[in-house]
Amino acid sequence: MLKYFSPTSTSIESVVPSVNFNGLWRNELSSEMELTVDKATGNVAGVYRTGVGTPQPTEDFELVGFAAGDLLSFTVNFGKYGSLTSWSGQSTAVGGVTVIKTMWLMAENVPDADEPSKLWSAMLTGADNFRR
Repeated sequence: MLKYFSPTSTSIESVVPSVNFNGLWRNELSSEMELTVDKATGNVAGVYRTGVGTPQPTEDFELVGFAAGDLLSFTVNFGKYGSLTSWSGQSTAVGGVTVIKTMWLMAENVPDADEPSKLWSAMLTGADNFRR
């Protein structure tokens, strides 16, 4: 029997964040995010600036998500560039430095007429580490 959600040996004590995710974070590709987290609900809002791809690093994109315990999940709509990207990860300490280790999934729009032959290539995935 497959279990998609099951109890783990470590649980999130609360739906609210136990980590201060607020502030400016940067990943290894120079992408930046400025996060504001509502401590009561765990709702995340912010701005994302990508260091890769077509958008200029000065272009701001809305970021929305959730924080629970030391977990963080957020999505960015890259609007006119035709893609949505979502990150999910966990805060941890690496060499005494707080790092948010994430996996991301990007969905790119494929024009309807091209979907039969190109839809297979519309999803990309990878990993990012964000540091203050």
